[in-house]
Amino acid sequence: MASSQRRTVLGTAIQLLLLVLMLAMLAGTAVVVFAVISAVNAPQQAVGGVGAQAGRALSGAQQALQNVTDPNHPPAGLSYDNEYSALQTWRVGERLPESAQYVLTLQAIRRREGAESPDVGQYAIVHAELRQPRETRVAGVVLRSDSDPHDYVVYKGETFRIGRALYRMNWVSQEASAVAAGVYRHPDAVSAPLKFEYD
Repeated sequence: MASSQRRTVLGTAIQLLLLVLMLAMLAGTAVVVFAVISAVNAPQQAVGGVGAQAGRALSGAQQALQNVTDPNHPPAGLSYDNEYSALQTWRVGERLPESAQYVLTLQAIRRREGAESPDVGQYAIVHAELRQPRETRVAGVVLRSDSDPHDYVVYKGETFRIGRALYRMNWVSQEASAVAAGVYRHPDAVSAPLKFEYD
């Protein structure tokens, strides 16, 4: 009799387990059907977005697996810039590198009111003028002298050339009254527009 009760309890437990498994499978099938119906009824952009999101998730999982299995893996998510051979720093009033004919000086650093980002909130003013002014003479008398002055407004990220070196403004600081520019290691590989250029 005890053995018969055990079989009944065991049979009931198995039946309950099978019922729970069948309900779980039914719920899983319902979720899959709902997802398929949603995908079919969704606009094309939403399907693309789901695909992109799935791709990002797969890529993230792959990167996480690589991080765990290979401690010497290269870093992920970095954006590489051109290489610099040096970083030049100039304070207000100091001269920039010399060109053949012109003298360039960091004249001032100013702040733009209402700038949407710090990168465009501050700018440098670079003053250029001829090393030897052009003179107009008549009978040995100087009638006119022209130093050909120019002022350039240079923001962070802008590129300029002085002599054979190509520079990219790295930072501009009104607090420090200084700027810094990186010297490109391979200037011929740079296609950025130039703010100014002096030989």
